[in-house]
Amino acid sequence: MAEAEQKVFLLRVDVMPNNIQTSMKTQNVTPQEAIGFLEMAKDQILDNLKQGRKDIFQAFKKGEE
Repeated sequence: MAEAEQKVFLLRVDVMPNNIQTSMKTQNVTPQEAIGFLEMAKDQILDNLKQGRKDIFQAFKKGEE
């Protein structure tokens, strides 16, 4: 059995006053899969909001991501 290729999908959004920068890194991920991952993240955020959670994002210190 062949070992499955590792898939990576990283999305970074830097929010600064009057500026939002986004960057994305993918490895072995098709555009259709990337869209699916974004939809999954959106669904998770909406579910957390429905449950009244305020911590819908995980925070990292610079250098930890």
